Amino acid sequence: MSIQRWLKTHLTRSNESDRADARSIVLSLGPASRFPHQIRCACAKPESMSRVLAWCAKCLFLYLLVAILAIKFAWIFVLPVWAIATKMHWTTVSKFVFLLNYFLPIFAASGFLLGLVPFGRLGKAVTELAPGMARFVEPDRIPAVLLAWIPVSIAFLVRFFTWESRNASVLGANNTVGRVTRFFGTLNSQTPALFDTRWAQDRFLFTGPMLFLMACALGALLRYAIVGRPAAPEPFSSPDL
Repeated sequence: MSIQRWLKTHLTRSNESDRADARSIVLSLGPASRFPHQIRCACAKPESMSRVLAWCAKCLFLYLLVAILAIKFAWIFVLPVWAIATKMHWTTVSKFVFLLNYFLPIFAASGFLLGLVPFGRLGKAVTELAPGMARFVEPDRIPAVLLAWIPVSIAFLVRFFTWESRNASVLGANNTVGRVTRFFGTLNSQTPALFDTRWAQDRFLFTGPMLFLMACALGALLRYAIVGRPAAPEPFSSPDL
């Protein structure tokens, strides 16, 4: 009996000693170590929200910029191609007809070439010249140019599926083939059932910018595959306590 009582007393004292040691270790680390996730979330939330809003603003800005280019400065992209095609006797149409016929492929090709331009190096040069501008030109985790086509694509799909022909009785005017021809086809492929007063507006406001930004994203992806992506900013973390 004395041996059993001694073992029980010894084990009880050992357990109490171990619990006291563990309690002292936790208290020495402080409250920040017991709840690290709460501190990180509370500190990182405003920073992450501001970055998300800035990234969305960049996407919308890129779309608006491309839409302005398509509406106001379409000749800049089409005129050189028309001049070469006329000189080589590939076409005899006027500049205006050539613009309406071939604006979409020319504008998309321009977006692809623009995506190959390393604008990240320009941002580094800006930060070296003006360090105070670093927070405005810092690289994003996902560059806005890769997903800037999503807003205009959503708007295009809404317009694509809600469009109705002026003459619905014409066979094929409102089916999928007719819609594709209306939004992507050349001027020569349009019929009276497909051509309306908003044909050019849809072309320069929705279809053109969407193809431009999609091609620009493909060009940027190709450039990243060849030369690598720019360094992304490190995630926000609380200082060690």
